[in-house]
Amino acid sequence: MHFSQPSPSASAEGKTHETPIRMQTASQYLKDVKQAMMENDLAKASHYCTLALKAYPENGDLWVALSDISLRLGQNKSAINMALKAINCAPQLCWHYFHLAGCYIHVHVLSAAKKVLEQVEKNMATTVCESAWNKLGELYYMTNDVDGAMRAHERALSVAPDSVSTRNHLAALLRFKGQLDDAQKLYLEVLERDPANYQACYNLSQLRVVPSDSQLITFIDNCEHQLAQNHHGHIMLNYAKGKVFEDTGRFDDAFASYQNGAVCKRKQRGYYLERDIALMQSVVKVCDSLPAPANTANTLAQSPFFVVGLPRTGTTLVERILSSHPDMVSGGELNAFPMALLEAGGKSLAAGLDGLDSTLINALNDAGLAKLSSRYLQLANNYVEGAPRFIDKLPFNFLYCGFILHAMPHAKIVHVKRNPFDAAISNFKMLFDRGYEYSYDLADTAHFIAAYEDLMQLWKARYPTQIHTVEYEQLVANQHVETEQLLQFCQLNWHENCLHFHRNSSASHTASASQVREPIYQKSVDLWRQYEPHLAPLKTAFASHGILPTTARNYHE
Repeated sequence: MHFSQPSPSASAEGKTHETPIRMQTASQYLKDVKQAMMENDLAKASHYCTLALKAYPENGDLWVALSDISLRLGQNKSAINMALKAINCAPQLCWHYFHLAGCYIHVHVLSAAKKVLEQVEKNMATTVCESAWNKLGELYYMTNDVDGAMRAHERALSVAPDSVSTRNHLAALLRFKGQLDDAQKLYLEVLERDPANYQACYNLSQLRVVPSDSQLITFIDNCEHQLAQNHHGHIMLNYAKGKVFEDTGRFDDAFASYQNGAVCKRKQRGYYLERDIALMQSVVKVCDSLPAPANTANTLAQSPFFVVGLPRTGTTLVERILSSHPDMVSGGELNAFPMALLEAGGKSLAAGLDGLDSTLINALNDAGLAKLSSRYLQLANNYVEGAPRFIDKLPFNFLYCGFILHAMPHAKIVHVKRNPFDAAISNFKMLFDRGYEYSYDLADTAHFIAAYEDLMQLWKARYPTQIHTVEYEQLVANQHVETEQLLQFCQLNWHENCLHFHRNSSASHTASASQVREPIYQKSVDLWRQYEPHLAPLKTAFASHGILPTTARNYHE
């Protein structure tokens, strides 16, 4: 199959580059190409690449560069074609296979990416390059193949037994798999070799409840002293200290550390609450104008179950309960619906979640929305592989309940709700990899949660039989009763495994990966009270919405 090649001299603005042909080495050309890409001049980069390939058509690195340019131009088929040409130039070079796999991952075709990785892994049997094995592991993980990722990182550690980075990679995977003792051992080995490794300090703090006699606070202090004053690693260390202090009952110290980390984190990236509120309003407005959906329950072979809510409020717990049922498969935290919605609004997947704004929502049309269901299932099946019943546990999908139930009227939504004060403090003391930017300021957190509560109340009034609310406090107090009701809503027969979700051996990739290995507990209920002396901004902001400590649990019920 032949795919079109990007024009060597035309940019999005119609500019051309008439640079005369210069006889250079391939390396010199590559340097020019990379410089043009750094300047975001893709037309110039493409021009130089094309000139170079006329002189060096068998240079795989040049084909990889042209493939990168194609990806950035949104020419995905061309990018894959160029990557295949790179492999043809040097079939023995694993990095070109890695690039091809990365192209498939970029366009969310994970089955093709896995095939490439499995092929290259066989070819790497005698490879003794640590970075190559680690790259293979990272790519396997991106295709949701945790076992493949572990296998690759273990091989990397075997060829470089003193590696710190490989230990960090492997320990994270062991935590996801629930092998907490093995993960802890590796993190401690990291700190023995590299006392300034702030990632290991943070990850150790998140692994389990920190005992009062732990040396972790000493490790954190040593790490802080070795980092430059303005080093971004101090953010992780502040959250790590907060967790240690909280676990050992020093709540004033814990809050001070979380606050320091949140202030630094907020400075990294600007956040405007008004944008999130505007997005919620746009979603409601557009959903109000949608026609009644057709009944497609009998024509679709797959039934998705969405678990939504705020992060750190029990969504992972509910997901693990449901996924412990033999008739249910979990896809984890899928970005499939937001990505499908992004495309329905006319943007490419490369725009990422930041591309989902009120402007895009307001621009949605019937043609885009008509494809939403099929595209969603296509993306979700990268992870659930055609399972008849599957769980999509992306908390932020609460925003899109109207679109979800319009596109898939047979879908069911489980909304996990928690006391807003506990929800607020659990968000505030969490360092998220990405998203949930409101959580680094207490007042913003309160205003966001109030808007979320109002939105969920609207969805539940509109779709009373398709949205089931699980209150976290009720679930941890009456596990059996609440689980029975949950399974009835999902039209699943009772199964004892659902009470023993902590024995579920499947990997969990969320911030709650450690907690879900324990039986259900109630120690997090009313945890916000421990921080009450410091929560004046939160309480004031909540009060402006009528949310008070005495009424929070019954708010909007």
